[in-house]
Amino acid sequence: MPLKLISGMMKASGDDGLLIMERDVGGDEIVLVTKEALLDIADPPLCNECRLQEYIAVFSDIASKKFDCQEFTPDRRVAISGTDVSDWKAHHPDAA
Repeated sequence: MPLKLISGMMKASGDDGLLIMERDVGGDEIVLVTKEALLDIADPPLCNECRLQEYIAVFSDIASKKFDCQEFTPDRRVAISGTDVSDWKAHHPDAA
């Protein structure tokens, strides 16, 4: 059951992004987009609201796939890391 994007924003600290995504059942899922993921998604490396919004569809796709595969953090949340971005780039060489 894929997640659907509702909204995306930077945390007040400005270091990480958050995606609010709708589940088919049971409420919403808050997805963490780490600073490393934001820095690794494109050149030049940036960790800001513009970079998050520019690649929000990519981050949403990664989050949905991780949710479907039940790839959660120890506290049962979805988090997107630099490693996830590297894996995505390896499977989408023309998009990066």
